[in-house]
Amino acid sequence: MKISDILKIFVAINVVASIIAIVLFDFIVLLNLQIAFFSSFFIVIGSFVGYRNNILKQSEDFIVKDANDRDAIDTIDDKFDLYGEINENELSDEDIKKIVQDEKDKIKIKDTLSNTIKSFKATTSIYRITGYVILVVGFFFLNNNHFLNPIAYLLGFLIVPIMALFMNLKYIKS
Repeated sequence: MKISDILKIFVAINVVASIIAIVLFDFIVLLNLQIAFFSSFFIVIGSFVGYRNNILKQSEDFIVKDANDRDAIDTIDDKFDLYGEINENELSDEDIKKIVQDEKDKIKIKDTLSNTIKSFKATTSIYRITGYVILVVGFFFLNNNHFLNPIAYLLGFLIVPIMALFMNLKYIKS
């Protein structure tokens, strides 16, 4: 399923929800529904775009190579070839545990910092930030002008995540 197909589904659901809000309720319910829907929509789309770009960037940087190749970086990072084939008969259990623990401690600090830096771009997508701005400003606008209908606002906000869940389940089954 293409992104344009997904967008068409969300727009169709929004139109149906809007018609129901106008016919069965009033303009205030429609206003709550639309502000919540668009804030949720931009947050989800922003998250999707940001994380997709993050994954594409990481996949471009990933190079598959032969397991036996050891270049200069491998020699520096793993100078004792700890991640290579190990004859476990040569090492005692305590030696293996110590080696593994030392390597885990080194990697933990590097991975945490690098993952934070790499995922920062995904979390600061302009679409996602726009969604959060619409969420906060829209909520305060509705609340300060006494237009806030919490049930309509919550329903409008939940349309996008629920539809994303159903579409994901449908995609998994097919």
